Amino acid sequence: MANTQAVTFSEMMQSPVITRIVNRISTPLSLFQQFFGRMSGNNSTATDSVKGRDAGWDIFDVTRQFSGARAPETGPRRVVKKPIGHVSAQLMRSHESIVIYDGEVYKTRPLGGQIGSTVDLRGQAHVQRQVKFMTQRFRNQREWMYSRMLRGGFNILPSGDNYGLIEYDASPTDGSIPISYQIPADNLDRLDLGTGADILDDWGTVSNDILGQCYAINKAMTRMHGRPLRHIWVNSSTFVNIQNNTGLQDIGGQAYRVFDSLSRRGNKSAEGIPDAGFDVVFRAMPLWTFHVYDGVLSVDGATDGIEVAENTLLIPDDYALFLPDPDDTWEGLIDGSEVIAENVLATGREVQGFANWATRIIDPPGFELKFLDNYLPVLYVPTCVAYGNVGA
Repeated sequence: MANTQAVTFSEMMQSPVITRIVNRISTPLSLFQQFFGRMSGNNSTATDSVKGRDAGWDIFDVTRQFSGARAPETGPRRVVKKPIGHVSAQLMRSHESIVIYDGEVYKTRPLGGQIGSTVDLRGQAHVQRQVKFMTQRFRNQREWMYSRMLRGGFNILPSGDNYGLIEYDASPTDGSIPISYQIPADNLDRLDLGTGADILDDWGTVSNDILGQCYAINKAMTRMHGRPLRHIWVNSSTFVNIQNNTGLQDIGGQAYRVFDSLSRRGNKSAEGIPDAGFDVVFRAMPLWTFHVYDGVLSVDGATDGIEVAENTLLIPDDYALFLPDPDDTWEGLIDGSEVIAENVLATGREVQGFANWATRIIDPPGFELKFLDNYLPVLYVPTCVAYGNVGA
């Protein structure tokens, strides 16, 4: 039987027979960031960059009104000027570090290597893995932020100098601060979308008209902002309900598969593990791509001082996200900047967005690996997002 008891770093390095490094969790794939085109190597590509952490944008809508008629030999009809709006925002700041002492890694075997094999004099392999671990934490936070932006917002819960990120509550009683993305109430739950009646009902009931509901959402989106519905995000439990729908089977043909295409995305984790999700186009609904995403993320409650559910689905059961094609006219990412000093003699330099560096420490000697991110995913047109309840 394998022994999974925790050991010290020193004991681990003295283990007599080492065969490999085992990773028990596949690296999260950050699909929302990929969908919106915000991935570039280990960092995200920002739509906009600002100095500091304060950002804003002006709003000047085009019009659907048309000019009126006037009697002959009269002057012009005076029209009220188009109002201009403005939105202000402060970017999210994340700053973390880990300490690696020289004595822990000096002249040790490389991780995964045998005793007596090549000696890693400065512990480079161990440091590289810790850097990857920390970088992934920051990428995961961005993915979580995107998921909550698409669900309406999140709350910040102060705990000393730490600010925990928790589920959105417009009227909290725990001292947390609600951060709303201003998605209208009509765009949440059963999706009224300004029609005066709920559009969605239970997709688990096989006889309900899923096709008609999607066309109604497409019509309402065209009326609200002019961008047609193109993408629907669900998890695999909700996908099974769609696949079993009798209306889709009748139109698509029961003798054939109900989908026109079902394809793996081709994404792989850092370990080479394929993405468990897939993209689907149904025969009865060729205009829309369904993205099946079972991704999960967790927050370390011991670190943040907050109790958060482990392995929380980014898209819950019985919920669906309805979105137009992504483009920076309705959504974006803003990177901020901050001045850092890498040592006591440094004059300081400004870093943009995500950055990491190492600071030398003494007594005992080692390095503090520091990581910093100033950013915020933004919704320029909140009505473009519809987050609907398709459960019972």
